[in-house]
Amino acid sequence: MSMKAVGAAFRSGRTPLWIGLITIIVLSWIRLARMNTGMPAMPAMMPMDGRHMMTAASVSGNLLPAFGMWGVMMAAMMLPTEMPAVSVYLTLATRRHPARPTAVPAAFFVIGYLTVWLGYAAVAATAQSLFAGAALPAAAHTGTALGSTMLLAAGVFQFSHAKNVCLARCRMPLAFFLAEWRDGSIGALTLGLRRGSYCVGCCWALMALMFVAGTMHLLWMGALMIFILGEKLAPPAWRLGHIAGAVFLLSAIAMAIPLIR
Repeated sequence: MSMKAVGAAFRSGRTPLWIGLITIIVLSWIRLARMNTGMPAMPAMMPMDGRHMMTAASVSGNLLPAFGMWGVMMAAMMLPTEMPAVSVYLTLATRRHPARPTAVPAAFFVIGYLTVWLGYAAVAATAQSLFAGAALPAAAHTGTALGSTMLLAAGVFQFSHAKNVCLARCRMPLAFFLAEWRDGSIGALTLGLRRGSYCVGCCWALMALMFVAGTMHLLWMGALMIFILGEKLAPPAWRLGHIAGAVFLLSAIAMAIPLIR
């Protein structure tokens, strides 16, 4: 790329936009890593082995820190999966109005998208705080039963009509934008809110499994982010969602077997 082309890219705002998005993602993961190493322990609210129960309050302290933790998690995990859609938005915006800068409306689109996920973070943080203060018994069978129930719910949801509808909207950003397009920054914000709503509708159950694996489990967060990106990019014929659903259901059964004995 020539220096003239580089200069044009910076003037259009696209390059600073991508640099900004990548910076947010990197800083979010760095923050999660520091939170993970700086905290004494962050077991799942419903740990797989059932030896601890509702211990997140000892780490998060109160609702606001819990919301901060979940908010950073949402930015780190979900923003990378939306980068292809941002690219499609920039392309369409440029084609519709070649003379207008596209970076600012694209930034508003991202803000709208993340706002919806921050709403999910608020719900998750509230649920975490409520569970933590519920004083449920710490018996192994209690944690196992709750974990199995969440896996069962996530597995069933993967086969649901609501999942398929929301995933179709997430998987085809071009079709989404062509059907929902709105010009300008406010229009882009609305697009981001609507797309974020579909994305939450598609992935809320997957994110809820963080309560099972542990809300600061970096390996699980990375694997989940890659899977969600795969669901968005892979052809429907691959049935990644159904495969995951089957795995969740089998895991739920495996966890529940000791309760039946």
